[in-house]
Amino acid sequence: MILILDVYNLLLDSLRADKRGLSCEVDEFNRLIRLVSQEVKGDYLKTFEEDIDSSDSLAGLKVHNYAIDLVPQTSSGTAYGTMPTNYSQIMGKPRTLNGSTYVRADIVTEFEDGDRESDFLTKATTTHPTCRIGGLNGAGLLQIKVRPQTINKIWISYIRAISTPFLDYYVNNTTYVRTFLSATTTPQSIPSGSTYRSGTLGGAAVTVTSQTVNLEWDEDTLELILAKLVQKVAAQLPDPGLLQTGMADELKTQA
Repeated sequence: MILILDVYNLLLDSLRADKRGLSCEVDEFNRLIRLVSQEVKGDYLKTFEEDIDSSDSLAGLKVHNYAIDLVPQTSSGTAYGTMPTNYSQIMGKPRTLNGSTYVRADIVTEFEDGDRESDFLTKATTTHPTCRIGGLNGAGLLQIKVRPQTINKIWISYIRAISTPFLDYYVNNTTYVRTFLSATTTPQSIPSGSTYRSGTLGGAAVTVTSQTVNLEWDEDTLELILAKLVQKVAAQLPDPGLLQTGMADELKTQA
């Protein structure tokens, strides 16, 4: 885990904030760090499990053997299930239970599903099941569709979605100094003479629940995150050299 406040302070250091003033406001940082965190995940997914390093980079986001109950739909010959709400990408082949033996289900495209089901020799069986991922149920949740429809449960392993990083704070009304809130569910006080980020005025009995969320990445990823942030902020500043530095640092971390 990387503390989001550390990332923000390092970004200001990299931008030489002492010479530029506050080059990146907290609200702008919150928008950028959300984008950067998703970019980092996308970079790792491009080379996912090509080697042990790429596998380890996403280790904290792996969920194994998640069970999904299936409901048959006779009209389509398919059993339907709901994917987990934090699902992002499948890993490997799902498993089903044939008697007392676990068997792997082939993940097929819509075209391949139709092609297989039209031939008696290739259509799905309990010994050689197939599945498709796609479509939404009535609640707007992603579905998994399994053949044959007699299968009532499937186990998947997947990459989950990452939490959205965020840095919460309040501001002193006189000095304009920001106080950053830690990532905790314990209510935190907003003192008199200060204003919470949302506009709530502080007082003796005023508390808020911090919205701060730290980054889920390991420390090894900090350099890459910082390089990406510097690029995005530098693109808005009159300093081509800073932008080139950010690009060079990102390439270095990916070498």
